[in-house]
Amino acid sequence: MAKKTMSVKSIRWLVAETLVVVLGIVIALGLDDYRTGTIERRLEIEYVVRIQDDVDRDVRYITTAWRPRLRIKRESLESIAPVIRGQSPVPTDRVAFLKSVSLGGIHGTSTAAWYTDTTFQDLRATGNLRLIQDATIRADIARYYEMLESEALRLETRFTNYVPFVHSVMPSELREDIDSESLEQFGTDYALERLLSDEFRGLFNQEYNLMLFMERLEVAEFARSLHDELESYRISLESR
Repeated sequence: MAKKTMSVKSIRWLVAETLVVVLGIVIALGLDDYRTGTIERRLEIEYVVRIQDDVDRDVRYITTAWRPRLRIKRESLESIAPVIRGQSPVPTDRVAFLKSVSLGGIHGTSTAAWYTDTTFQDLRATGNLRLIQDATIRADIARYYEMLESEALRLETRFTNYVPFVHSVMPSELREDIDSESLEQFGTDYALERLLSDEFRGLFNQEYNLMLFMERLEVAEFARSLHDELESYRISLESR
């Protein structure tokens, strides 16, 4: 009978010890989940702030560099358009004319500095985009960069040979600081003959269309909208 009682006690102790162990494991897992959640929350906020910084950089570049240079491109192309299209003679001020021809090639070769996607590429490569818990925010971030990639590809397909052509008739060392003396040295007549050719007229029309396409891009507006959305989300995360 004593042996039986002892056996029951042993079972009870075993059950109790098992419950203690299980409870300890549950508590440990809960603490681990808490620590993991805290770390991931900090990472989420960090990523949101980094994307905001990238978007801010996009807006600054577009408003302080892209659009002002695009205005110079339009003014330059429109000033030479009548001459290139055979509607007006070459102006007396050949220096100004050739400078305008050169400036017409602004934004005509690359969109490399157009936007910053460092953080998004990090999120995509590591799979950490999942850390952005709000599905709408996550989708809007992805949509923004997909739009940028798409527009960049569309731009690249519209790049012309305008700039290489101008470089072939106007030496690079003269393009930025050209003057009357320089004109005589590299052969003004030859340059003008090439610039008034049917080949360059076709390139000019393509470059003008490229400029019109660039003017229709609404990247800054999309970027500002995303920035405001991220700002509200960041505040909500930090207040939790």
